[in-house]
Amino acid sequence: MSRYKKEEFNRDQINFIPESYDDKISKDNPVRVIDVLIDSLDMQELNFTHAQTKKIGRKPYDPKDMCKLYVYGYFEGIRSSRKLERECKRNVEVMWLINNLKPDFKTIADFRKDNLEPLNNLFKQFSMLCKELGLYGKEIVAIDGSKFRANNSRRKNYTKRKVKKQISHFQESARKYLELLEKSDHAESEETVELTPEEIQEKIDNAQKRIEELTQLEKQIEEEGEVSITDPDAKHMSVSNNGTDISHNVQIAVDSKHNLVVSLDVISSPADQGQLHSMASKAKEELGVEEIITLADKGYYTGEDLQKCEEDNITTIVARQKSPSNNGNEEYSRDKFKYSKEDNTFTCPQGNKLKCVSKKESKVKRYKNFEACKTCPSHKKCTKSERGRVITTGEYEEVYRRADKRYAENTELYKQRQMIVEPVFGTVKRALGFSYFLLRGNEKVKAESSMHFFVYNLKRVINIIGAKALIEYFKARIFDYFYLITKKRVKILKISGF
Repeated sequence: MSRYKKEEFNRDQINFIPESYDDKISKDNPVRVIDVLIDSLDMQELNFTHAQTKKIGRKPYDPKDMCKLYVYGYFEGIRSSRKLERECKRNVEVMWLINNLKPDFKTIADFRKDNLEPLNNLFKQFSMLCKELGLYGKEIVAIDGSKFRANNSRRKNYTKRKVKKQISHFQESARKYLELLEKSDHAESEETVELTPEEIQEKIDNAQKRIEELTQLEKQIEEEGEVSITDPDAKHMSVSNNGTDISHNVQIAVDSKHNLVVSLDVISSPADQGQLHSMASKAKEELGVEEIITLADKGYYTGEDLQKCEEDNITTIVARQKSPSNNGNEEYSRDKFKYSKEDNTFTCPQGNKLKCVSKKESKVKRYKNFEACKTCPSHKKCTKSERGRVITTGEYEEVYRRADKRYAENTELYKQRQMIVEPVFGTVKRALGFSYFLLRGNEKVKAESSMHFFVYNLKRVINIIGAKALIEYFKARIFDYFYLITKKRVKILKISGF
């Protein structure tokens, strides 16, 4: 005899007891937070389409309802417009959230396409709310970048080498078909040709057309380095586990207090160089502070950026890239030569001093001591040059020295960088499933990234404060908003003499 847990239920039975959607949604369900959060925002201020309706024409969907649908979708890892359409018809939470509306997938997709900038503004608006709630420390931010796979296959990405290889392939194919065409023209030829002359000519024309397309593409590659057909802004980049993929480089700045993302950007360059000042200044502006400490890894170590940060009151703690000697021996790498500001010399690991031989006005300066190098027992370990070792410094040498000093004095603080920023990318990619983009082009991809990290921040804030407390907070905001609107209207009526 089988014993299973059963419930008295008849699928064909008509339920006469009224049951509301609200009863099915628990009081601390995150969907309630999404509902009151979007209701507390001013869609017109955020510049959403149809935030103001016209007196005539077809009625549009309320941008608040569409925005709620998208935020819920990203919150639950449902980004496809077709999947969201299905959820509108079967998901009780979605039905409750958007009042049982059932927009089709085209309407859903168009809403995202037509509201790229407002979706970016949504991330910024929530950052302002986090600031109001005191969730930002406003002292330390960590900056890092990560590669997210683009909506562009490897087959649709072309490099100089790949194009040359394909041109050679089609040239060889055209040559073979020409030979085949000549054989088919000779009736006395002993070889049988399966294709008709017309079919062969068509294949020759197709090959020549493809060669022309690839030749044009080759010229474009000469200017841009590489070309992606589907997503022009995507590039071939190194990703985790020593692999490569067609990707976008997503940059974020994370506040140290609660690991919340303050600012973000999407770039086409696979390298992080040149992004330190850009990201740090955006974070500083978003937090509304005069000074800030920025942590970044060695990929951001550039003299120009470090100098700009100093000028903008941004204290940088950045690791320096290892610079091996020109003989590949780490014992005699560039950082092992100690600089003395008093006599403007470098002291090598053997204790010999390398003097400056350049003019005072020269930006690039050279230091050497060939006499000491001749008799040095470690000459071959230090350099391949027979004459001796030469140290060269550029115009940002003083900036580098100050940056290296800050790093040496704050190594314990620098170790926090990994704990602040890297778990954010791990959570977004693994826990939330946002490891690739659906949209194409930097502008659209940036809007999609804003949704990714907005949802990450929202989940973090729910975990920190709690769903019920957040709901009360947003309800109070809605009350204050309508109170201010009413007060403003009363004031206008009094001025008008009513």
